[in-house]
Amino acid sequence: MEIYGSDLAELFTNAAICVFDLILDRGTVQEKVTRPVRLDDESLSELFLDWLRELLFLFSTRSLAVARVEIKSVETTRIEAVLFGEEFDQERHGLKVEVKTPTYHQYHIDRTDKGYRATVIFDV
Repeated sequence: MEIYGSDLAELFTNAAICVFDLILDRGTVQEKVTRPVRLDDESLSELFLDWLRELLFLFSTRSLAVARVEIKSVETTRIEAVLFGEEFDQERHGLKVEVKTPTYHQYHIDRTDKGYRATVIFDV
């Protein structure tokens, strides 16, 4: 999967949208609950993968289906965000693909003349 953003906030937002569009019908998810997320890491590369892992962790362990993301702040080693969504309901949201985790295989995140591009392969 290739994910783009004109800045880091847009890249991380688009990553969350891509993950949940891959898993379920995001258009059916309502904004009933919020979940703050704060992550710190040693590099942008690790932060981005940890962001994806956190989203998948919240889905698999807390049944959080995400409709929208609001990035409060993001730097190369820290992100603070709020997730808006509701408890996953397979009948209403569907389950397209069970995504397990992002891999390091062919993973890279690059700064481009238009912003950022991340390439990620997920285990399914």
